[in-house]
Amino acid sequence: MIIGYCRINTFEPAASLEAQKLYLARCGAENFFCERSGMFGSTPELERAIASASKGDVIAVTKPYRVARTTRQVLALIDRLGSKDVGLRIVDTPIDTSTTTGRMILASAPLWTLGMSPARSMLADLFLFRRGRR
Repeated sequence: MIIGYCRINTFEPAASLEAQKLYLARCGAENFFCERSGMFGSTPELERAIASASKGDVIAVTKPYRVARTTRQVLALIDRLGSKDVGLRIVDTPIDTSTTTGRMILASAPLWTLGMSPARSMLADLFLFRRGRR
């Protein structure tokens, strides 16, 4: 089963959430978990989506920044889902960890292909790392 996860920030219009949902539905998503989250807000709907996913399922998102704020967080999510035998499909990238080709692309491509600029991802990792140490 394909599970769609949609997230918008506090400054995006609600129509943006509906657009994501429609796009993921066209990609085959059957169940949806949607939320509005601030810059440092929690993502309980993402946690619910992960909890509801079972072996062989795929969580689909439109962009990598919908599930994580840094490349490191995307990779950690992929590992977390992989431990449950659940795939992650980022529909606007070639990343689909539920397929052999998608895993091969992830392993061989530079991390910036996840849709986050290397500089932005590095700065966010540094900021979040320092914030977590306080």
